[in-house]
Amino acid sequence: MGGFFRSKKFRIILCIIALLIGMMLYAVTQDGFTLPTTGFIGKICNPIRSVSNRISDSVENTLDAFTRSKEYQQENEELRQRVAELEYQLVDYHKTQQELTDLEGFMGVKEDHEDFVLSDPCAIIGYVENDPFHAFYIDKGSEDGLSVYDPVVTAEGLVGIISEISETYATVETICSPNLSIGAEVSGKSESGIVEGDVTLSSSYRCRMIYLEKDTTLKKGDLVITSNSVGIFPQGYLIGSVESIEPMESGLSYCAVIRPSVDLENLSNVIVITDFAGKEQQNAAD
Repeated sequence: MGGFFRSKKFRIILCIIALLIGMMLYAVTQDGFTLPTTGFIGKICNPIRSVSNRISDSVENTLDAFTRSKEYQQENEELRQRVAELEYQLVDYHKTQQELTDLEGFMGVKEDHEDFVLSDPCAIIGYVENDPFHAFYIDKGSEDGLSVYDPVVTAEGLVGIISEISETYATVETICSPNLSIGAEVSGKSESGIVEGDVTLSSSYRCRMIYLEKDTTLKKGDLVITSNSVGIFPQGYLIGSVESIEPMESGLSYCAVIRPSVDLENLSNVIVITDFAGKEQQNAAD
């Protein structure tokens, strides 16, 4: 072992160590000088440093999300409330748009029938429970000048009549009800009959015109209007169109399935005819 310390190899190693120490000392005293070994060490350490930075960032983001969770919850709640407000405004917009459309139609009814005395537009506020003939309630009553048996219409056609009334609301029975019989005739033809509801047709919002002769000339698409045979309805108001012709149960006459001109399934507003020319004379005759 003593021979090694006295050998030439040991002296070379000492020289190298001394050289390295000298370079390190020089680097400490000289700004901007980089040891040759620094780049090599950096290449080894850089991947470790990158992984460490990613772990640090992830921990920092997790801690930030945890500490700000209440703030996030509040922001989410505010966003949900804002969405609800916008949805409500959209529904209100569509409702207002429909009301304006209905109002334009109601004004057209007055222009086409100057003798009609019409109520203000009436909103549908609910449907009669368990009624297979689609009776509904409106937000106007006797305080608004309405009476039992007043016809209820839209610009598209006849809806029904007021069957019950209070001071502030009324019940409307539709033309799908068998309790309602309407004198009717076919536009442009001499044929007439009675339009009434039928339990087998009401589920599809249809009614029928009965007492047609076997040799009836009615065909699909013919328009059916009110006649003056029943005094509670003005003459010539549209009821609907013929959808098909079928024999009555007795086999002695025929009936026509009528598709109402009013979309009874999607009503939102109606008007009531409180008076019309000839009403008093017709009622007196009845």
